[in-house]
Amino acid sequence: MTNGRSKKNTAAVKIMIAGLAVLLVLLIVALIVNLVRLGAANSRRESLARQNAKLEQIIEQNDDMITYCQSSEFIEEYAREMLDMIYRGETVVGSKDRSE
Repeated sequence: MTNGRSKKNTAAVKIMIAGLAVLLVLLIVALIVNLVRLGAANSRRESLARQNAKLEQIIEQNDDMITYCQSSEFIEEYAREMLDMIYRGETVVGSKDRSE
């Protein structure tokens, strides 16, 4: 009887060890998968940070351009060059040929 129990205990121990080994392998695979995902996420985050920096620079440049376009200097320059406008009492010397 003791010999039968001993065999059952040995079989149970072998099954538990095999189960723990399978569990350990699954945990290692899950860890590797998560590390790969984390690496991809970090790479994506760095890429987005670079893109964000470029976009912030473009926004700043556009803000500067908007500020300039709202200035009286720009409005006067635009009116003179694009709309051929002059101040009262000014005399135009020479003509501007836009076909060039």
